[in-house]
Amino acid sequence: TIPKLESSTIVIPVEVNLQPIISFANSKADRIIRNPEYPNFATFEGVDGPRASYDVLREDLKGTMQGNLFTIGTTAAYGIAGDYCTEMLWGKCIHPRVPFSCGTNGEAKRKVKIGFTSKVEITANYGLKTQTVVSEIKPIDPCEMTFLKIDMTKKIMDAIRPSLNDCAKFIDEQSKATTFKTIALDAWKQLWTPIEVEGYGFLNIKPSEIGVTDLNGTGSLLKFNIELKANPTFTISNDTSITTPSLPALKTNVKSNTSFVFNLPISSSYAELTKVLNQNFKDKTFNSDDGKQSITVHQLTISGKGNSTILLEMNGDLKFGLKKFKNAKLYFTMKPQLNTSTQTLELSNVRLEADKKHLLLQTGTELFQKTIAQKIQEFGKTDLKPLLESNKKIITKSLYKKLDNNAVLNGEVTNLIVTGIYPSSTNLVIHTKAIGQLKLKMSDFSF
Repeated sequence: TIPKLESSTIVIPVEVNLQPIISFANSKADRIIRNPEYPNFATFEGVDGPRASYDVLREDLKGTMQGNLFTIGTTAAYGIAGDYCTEMLWGKCIHPRVPFSCGTNGEAKRKVKIGFTSKVEITANYGLKTQTVVSEIKPIDPCEMTFLKIDMTKKIMDAIRPSLNDCAKFIDEQSKATTFKTIALDAWKQLWTPIEVEGYGFLNIKPSEIGVTDLNGTGSLLKFNIELKANPTFTISNDTSITTPSLPALKTNVKSNTSFVFNLPISSSYAELTKVLNQNFKDKTFNSDDGKQSITVHQLTISGKGNSTILLEMNGDLKFGLKKFKNAKLYFTMKPQLNTSTQTLELSNVRLEADKKHLLLQTGTELFQKTIAQKIQEFGKTDLKPLLESNKKIITKSLYKKLDNNAVLNGEVTNLIVTGIYPSSTNLVIHTKAIGQLKLKMSDFSF
């Protein structure tokens, strides 16, 4: 009985550059914030309050990720000019208004730090969601007009807050319009497309689920892992019947792993194995050391007998000294076995199968037939490690995929082992395990 393999886990670290969101906010949000009446004065606290005009010029927004929080900040320069009435009577100022200024009329502009904090999430529909708030409006060198007993700096900061809230909305609007679905769909199709491992066959990854871990950004990069559940297979020939299912909803906040693990069954029909054997042995002659005995192989056929046993049928010309046999047939049964610790394939219980009427038995060449069986068992012992090592490199090369101009899927197989060999009556199944890393980089992704 062939044991059922566990589903494979494929981990793909993803990097996304968030600078385009900042660039969008820079292009949409006002760089200069002024009172609507500018350069005329706006009235604060009614007719008996101060009047002033203000302008605020912000620098470029800059953002940095830490975990799932995106902190965005800038410095702005501001200036205030206005006047104040010391005494009002019946709604009119009865004394000349006292002028005041700060960062205007030849004075250096004053500075204020402006900050936003944005919580970043990946949505089930392969989108980006941010919740952005104004987290800081902090004057670096406030305007101190204590003789008026008025904190005009705070009043101006309160006045510009609505414009800063609009900037936060721009960030959230752009995030809402950001989607990874096109790239995810392209990657999904690529992962469902058989990958040709040149000279050996086709790797079919067959993912069934796709999830995303918690976000863990740093600097301007949003970082997270995509995790796929898959049931990969390896076939000698391309399975053209495979169809790509619809892209499933994205599972969010899945547990993070560090590498992919392919539990990979390699399945080959005996007809495919027969074809490979004949490509290697057809019409080749094998001589004994003394040159008196030889076999010229015309045809080799492998089939399953059940009970983990395979049957090898050999058709060829045999020579025993002066005796020659054209198109003679030999039948051998054998059991392939795997030494998992040494990664060695061995053939055990190699036996000649023939009835008493077999031509070669009548000629008294039983000894040579036994020798053939011994040679099959001897030469059937195969160290799989060199083959696995070369396949690691071939599979690694096959994992490189350019999804579009700004997204690249890249990977490496770090360990490849065979975990079991299971001959059945219809085909030969080899279980393997591949461990490695995959990475999807979208650092130049354009939003």
